[in-house]
Amino acid sequence: MPMPTTMVVHMRIHDSGWLREYSEAVPPLLAEYGAYSFSAGKQVHRLEGTAPPPDRIAVIEFPSREAVEAFMADERYQKYKHMREAGSSSQIFIYPNAVPARGFA
Repeated sequence: MPMPTTMVVHMRIHDSGWLREYSEAVPPLLAEYGAYSFSAGKQVHRLEGTAPPPDRIAVIEFPSREAVEAFMADERYQKYKHMREAGSSSQIFIYPNAVPARGFA
């Protein structure tokens, strides 16, 4: 059985001109892959470490790693991926989510 996979996106925005189109187009595409936005926020505060906090963080749950990879490779997403890459610096992490909701690793 595929294991749910969590994607965590840290983003620093350099040019916000792409955000509206991206925000309107990408969620329906994510839904086609069984993904949903678990959490997202703009007011990010660092509690530890020295790296500057991102402007935005998003946590997206996918049904499997294969679904993540298929979404990222989807030709329809490439336009929006390029927009995001041009207008921001992003770090995207994924991990298999083996911990039940409200559990601890």
